[in-house]
Amino acid sequence: NNIFKNGYIKVTSPNDSLKAEIQARKISKDGKGMAWNIQTSAADNKLKSIIKWKNLSGKYFTGTLNTETEFFKSEYGNTAHITVHHSDIIVGDSIWNIQPSDIVYRKNNITIDHFAVTHNNQHIIISGLATPNKNDSVIADLKNVDVSYILNLVNFHSVDFSGKASGKAYIAGAFAKPDASAKLRVEDFKFENGRMGTLYANANWNNREGQIDIDATANDTISNISISNYIPIKTIIKGYVSPRKNNIDLNIMADGTRIEFLKRFCGSFIGNINAYANGEVRVAGPLNKINLTGDLIANGVIHMSTLNTDYTLKNAHIHAVPDEIYLQNDTVADRDGHLGIVSGALHHQHLTKLTFDIGINAHNLLAYDTHEFGDNTFYGTAYTTGTCNIKGRNNDITIDVRATANKGSQIVYNVSSPTSINKNQFIHWTNRDSVNTALSIKEKPDSAKDINIPTDMHINFLVNMTPEATIKLIMDRNTGDYISLNGTGGLRAAYYNNGSFDLYGNYLIDHGIYKLTIQNAIKKDFIFTPGGTISFGGDPFDAVLNLKAQYTVQGVSLADLKIGNSFSNNNIRVNCLMNITGTPSSPKVDFGLDMPTVNNDAKQMILSLINSEEEMNQQVLYLLAIGRFYTQTNNNAVAESTTQQSQTSLAMQSILSGTVSQQLNNVLSSVINNTNWNFGANISTGDEGWNNAEYEGMLSGRLLNNRLQFSGQFGYRDNANATTSFIGDFDLRYLLYPNGNLAVRVYNQTNDRYFTRNSLNTQGIGFILKKDFNGFWDLFGIKKKQKK
Repeated sequence: NNIFKNGYIKVTSPNDSLKAEIQARKISKDGKGMAWNIQTSAADNKLKSIIKWKNLSGKYFTGTLNTETEFFKSEYGNTAHITVHHSDIIVGDSIWNIQPSDIVYRKNNITIDHFAVTHNNQHIIISGLATPNKNDSVIADLKNVDVSYILNLVNFHSVDFSGKASGKAYIAGAFAKPDASAKLRVEDFKFENGRMGTLYANANWNNREGQIDIDATANDTISNISISNYIPIKTIIKGYVSPRKNNIDLNIMADGTRIEFLKRFCGSFIGNINAYANGEVRVAGPLNKINLTGDLIANGVIHMSTLNTDYTLKNAHIHAVPDEIYLQNDTVADRDGHLGIVSGALHHQHLTKLTFDIGINAHNLLAYDTHEFGDNTFYGTAYTTGTCNIKGRNNDITIDVRATANKGSQIVYNVSSPTSINKNQFIHWTNRDSVNTALSIKEKPDSAKDINIPTDMHINFLVNMTPEATIKLIMDRNTGDYISLNGTGGLRAAYYNNGSFDLYGNYLIDHGIYKLTIQNAIKKDFIFTPGGTISFGGDPFDAVLNLKAQYTVQGVSLADLKIGNSFSNNNIRVNCLMNITGTPSSPKVDFGLDMPTVNNDAKQMILSLINSEEEMNQQVLYLLAIGRFYTQTNNNAVAESTTQQSQTSLAMQSILSGTVSQQLNNVLSSVINNTNWNFGANISTGDEGWNNAEYEGMLSGRLLNNRLQFSGQFGYRDNANATTSFIGDFDLRYLLYPNGNLAVRVYNQTNDRYFTRNSLNTQGIGFILKKDFNGFWDLFGIKKKQKK
């Protein structure tokens, strides 16, 4: 089962002495082993030896043992007196010193005089007499010795134990039927790197069975915040380890035992495990084919590292059979108490070569929760209802998600840096023991290198988007520009961490906002109108855009357009329109204007003054920046009037009022800080500047799961010619169907705010019916008969 490599023997005999050097590497089938170098010289019945070693894998372990042996005959027969000189052993980053000592050997008799290996306050001291006599014994005294060091010395790596051991071990009648026992206290005892508390162990050598019988108890405590106290927990371990039969059989009885050791099997996707279990587990089998069996009931919290979410286990049943660990319809809860059902299995081959199949049925469960971009171009929070299947094989994880995005979900995507999607490795698979380059005493090339295998991750999404979920696109991180969209549609996505991200489907806009900064000075919020679409056909940056957004400028004076005295005292509402087409990588933006409160004749008169796309863009930018129409003249100069303030003065007052409005809106947004309600303020000057300004507050919101929608403007205008000084417009809609296909609308609109009519206000109530169709018959829900 072992292979020797790079070995050589060199023997010389200078000056009536004999010198030899032996070097070899002993490697087992699993790649673990040790490099040895032995240098000896013999003369005048004395043998000087220097033994050097270094492991080829696992924790760094190397050392030198320097001895001198004198051979002579005594009254007891042939005798060897071994003098141990000062030597060093390096384990990990610790240097252990072998103190000078004497060992005398003759047939069936070994005398050991204070053989000590020390490191700071840690030591192993062996003294005593080994003979066939039961009254003679060898005592080993241990203080704070790492158990893993001892297991390395005896080359036991089937399972991992660690901790600081203190106590004594005895062996009597070593050359007959040995009677051996040990009583140890192990602080910070760990099984498979999972904390178990303080272990109190009694071990006895069973001569008849050729095994070490173990009776141990691990005591620990957990904090209870509710009562500001600590709760004792306990783990009882009973069984044996048999060198004769080369097997192990340990029964572990858990009474509130930490189950951190499970991270050893599922650490590729689980971070911390702060959970506790009750039940029994059996660790048994040949030392090279150990298995777990048993049942545990677990409660606590586990952290999913790939999702950055914490889930609370509630009486979760963990069932272990040979080479399988099952999760059987276990209930988990997220931080908000939303529930999910987890089923599946972790597959292994004698605690190695882990694979897994996990299925999750979620009901509004927090499925993803990150808050920084890091090395990615996205982060977000996702509450989902649906299923998630996770399949893990060597070097490959596939996640299939079929879910509906629920309220509170938000994915933030950094459009400004699409190239930052790179080949980041979410998970790295490593051997249980990292394989280090084996350095021989005489340096020779070796192919044993660190093994660090990056995992291929495939994530397939089939998501039903709802208006409760938000897609946020960061357009410019420096200015804070972003697009926030809420809508519906079925989206299918495929992500490969070493490849591309593809997205398919149609996304229908329900509502949204574009926070836009123009020339690093003008900040405006464009509101997306329902009905816009984004069509994905693979690369998200090649998606087809068809989006419409508008920004409403209140109280715009028509006097600046010079279209007649009858319009000079009229202020109207103007919607600055933004049409976004093209693709995200190459968008096309067109501007337009709409006057929703004027009749068609007046609207046509206003639009007839704008003769080109350039003039349209100029008017839109002027409205956004100044809040007024730009006055077009033949020589492009500003016309002055003897009865009105100059256009320059009016523009400055409009800028000042716009700045005040923006500051008020910022304060209101920071104070309210509610995504369901939007509060705003607007101050707009008229054709006489502050002398006929309008002051109004704006309110919009959504209630009852977005089915009740309200928007309104309320305020006061300082205009002596106006019929009324009160401004009170509102629009109230209730969606009879959640998808908005049928809704009731109630509204009130102030008439004389814009043009004189017979009544001061126009009120109305009605129904809004919306239907998507692909043909004439589909409009009426009639299916066209198929021709046979």
